[in-house]
Amino acid sequence: MEIIRNKKILTTLFTSIIILLALYLLLVTFTKSYTGISAKQSSEGQWVVANVEEMGWGSINDIQKGDVILRVNDQPPSSHKPLKRFGVLGDLQELVIKRDQEIKHFTVKNSIYSETLIYHSIIPFLAFSVLFSFSALIYARKKEDSTALLLIAFFLAVGFGYLSAAASARTDLLARFVNGISLLMIPVLLLHFYYVYFSKYHIKLLQPNILYFLYSINTAIVVIETVYLYLPISGFYTYIRHGQLILFSYEIVLCLSILVIFYFRFRNTIHKPVFQNTIFAIVVSFLPFIVFTAIPSTFFGVNLLPPAVTAACIIFLPMFFVYQVLTNRLFDIDFINSRLRYYSFIASILTVIIVSLLTILTSFSIVQWIRLVIIFFVTFIAFFYFEERLNIRPRVFGEKVNYQLSLDQFSKDISKILKREELDERLIREVKTVLPVNGVSLLECQKGHSVIHLVKGDHQYPEEEISHHCVEKANVKTTGEFFKVDKGLCYVISEMNDSLHLLWIDKKMNHTPFNKDEHRWLKTLVHYTSIVYENFQLIEGVTEELKRSMYQNSEAPFWLLRLLFNLSEKERARLASDLHDAALQEQLVWYRKVEELLEEREIPNHVTGELTEVKEGLLDVVQQIRETCTFLRPPFLKESGIVEALNYLIDHYRLRCDFSVEFNAQQFSVELEHEQSLAIYRIVQELLNNATKHSQATTVEFDLKSEGGMVVLNYKDDGVGIPREELKKRHSESMGLDGIRQRVKSLQGNVEFYSPEEGGFEMAIVLQTTSNSNSYFAFS
Repeated sequence: MEIIRNKKILTTLFTSIIILLALYLLLVTFTKSYTGISAKQSSEGQWVVANVEEMGWGSINDIQKGDVILRVNDQPPSSHKPLKRFGVLGDLQELVIKRDQEIKHFTVKNSIYSETLIYHSIIPFLAFSVLFSFSALIYARKKEDSTALLLIAFFLAVGFGYLSAAASARTDLLARFVNGISLLMIPVLLLHFYYVYFSKYHIKLLQPNILYFLYSINTAIVVIETVYLYLPISGFYTYIRHGQLILFSYEIVLCLSILVIFYFRFRNTIHKPVFQNTIFAIVVSFLPFIVFTAIPSTFFGVNLLPPAVTAACIIFLPMFFVYQVLTNRLFDIDFINSRLRYYSFIASILTVIIVSLLTILTSFSIVQWIRLVIIFFVTFIAFFYFEERLNIRPRVFGEKVNYQLSLDQFSKDISKILKREELDERLIREVKTVLPVNGVSLLECQKGHSVIHLVKGDHQYPEEEISHHCVEKANVKTTGEFFKVDKGLCYVISEMNDSLHLLWIDKKMNHTPFNKDEHRWLKTLVHYTSIVYENFQLIEGVTEELKRSMYQNSEAPFWLLRLLFNLSEKERARLASDLHDAALQEQLVWYRKVEELLEEREIPNHVTGELTEVKEGLLDVVQQIRETCTFLRPPFLKESGIVEALNYLIDHYRLRCDFSVEFNAQQFSVELEHEQSLAIYRIVQELLNNATKHSQATTVEFDLKSEGGMVVLNYKDDGVGIPREELKKRHSESMGLDGIRQRVKSLQGNVEFYSPEEGGFEMAIVLQTTSNSNSYFAFS
């Protein structure tokens, strides 16, 4: 109890520190002006403006690069601590500069500008608030989970790194310390989180020593920065800051590289979407800051994009985690990548065109051109995305026909149609409803023949031209495609043997050609119809084959036998489940009640004897139901394979029968499909039943082996045997042998029976290791 109380106190204290620190950083951004001016000391000892950041006081008051700083807060520049230590102007009240022999005086007021307020205060504070709230939610639910604690630490590092950036730019020492440690901890905490997360799935991303090394070197940089901040040392902070940015970029690239390597290693596993989403989130979150801010600032002394803008992208990664946890879904990265490639291609072309025109009309610096290209490129991609997402074009310009709604309704209607005539009528009605045409017909023709038969629709169709296409076989398209005629279009709906089913559509009443949307809609409509046509043809073929089998007294086809056996097995499984869940449980309930009566109540002896008999009878019934369930639904077959299931079955018969059973499967080494395993199990079961009831055998032998692409099951007993005349009959009077023959035929295997005159019975079955895939039906 004391430990729990102490933990609550520590949690409350830690939370209070986080909140107070966040409020302090926010207060700094409100109370101190952001000048955005950095300067360097020239060889002549003068302090010269080196860079003026956007959104700062210097940019708004037209402080320019190259201006000479004469006085800062009514003191020489060398006496200004922020300038001397960090190379920037901070805590600024007065400024005197010299430009082209002209001296300018500036009085700095703590004015809050709209852009600074948005990018330095509002957005960072909102982002921090969301991250802090989500961290609190995770801690409340999974406070004992190390992975969750790492994620919380990462969230707080991102939040403080973003919130402290503005206060750090105002030269606040505590803000600079918080920003430095947050910046360095973000990548290593992220890498540590992924290391622990994937370890749960037995995926080792990296050696723990690498993590220890990264933590050590980051800690060393933080210690160096702390010493520099709080000791009177100057002149080296720029190098420390550049070292932090380089280390941050390197660790992010390291993390990304590791994930990419493991993505390719696990791209054919269930882990692929997780790696895809992780890589995508890191690229979107960190790449803008690294490419457009960190690297250019470190090596070239410029920011291609303002840090306040690129740093905002880092918030995407925590938001990505929030989305995953709240929705329990991943992004469809394959779809996003395909759309981004398309958007990027179109946006690149438009950006090149616009920028080329602007180069003729105006001139900018290299940095301004790069910013302009980025702005145009990103704007175009965003526009294309939202145009597709919000479906703007139909809403703004309108559409006379909603083709998607038509297809949805048509697909629902044809799913209920049972006759081809109804399908034909529905198709013609849909085409006439959507398209402005007078004539629609469904036609049937024979390839190589000129005779056209009208199935349904209007009689005024161009018979000669269509028949010409049917005669010239090379001109006939495949299903779903069309050919033009003088009076409209003809779509091929289905093709069966030498017969073609066509949909003829008259010209539009407004004499305009069919547009792309109409062609796309017609093609989809025809595809839907062709699928239903094929199903009708399949059903008709099955029906004809069944009739032929019945009237000609021929053997049933293998696919029909397979279907019947599968249905039978499903019914057996359902019956076994019902017996186990209902009858068996009810018997067990009554069995326990009788046990309670015998143990807990004082009853006469003669009643005790009768109850004992009832108890034993119930136990026998329970055992019989269990055995019935076992025979209806073979145990271990799916889990352990056919050999283990047969061993269990044969052991059961050994206990109950007066003959010995030998089973050899040493030469069996293949993995069968469940349907084949079940067939072999049922055949062995039937042979054991026959041996028990009729054979009078003393020894029964089974031999199961695999040879080449075949599975062979041999059976032999020393019983009375079966007359040869009976074995030669196609339909044996022995239901067991006939069932075995039919079951083997359903899997397109071979079976042979042999019974010598002196007695005994032998059987050999041969099956392919994989079932034939050309059957009409497939059951799981």
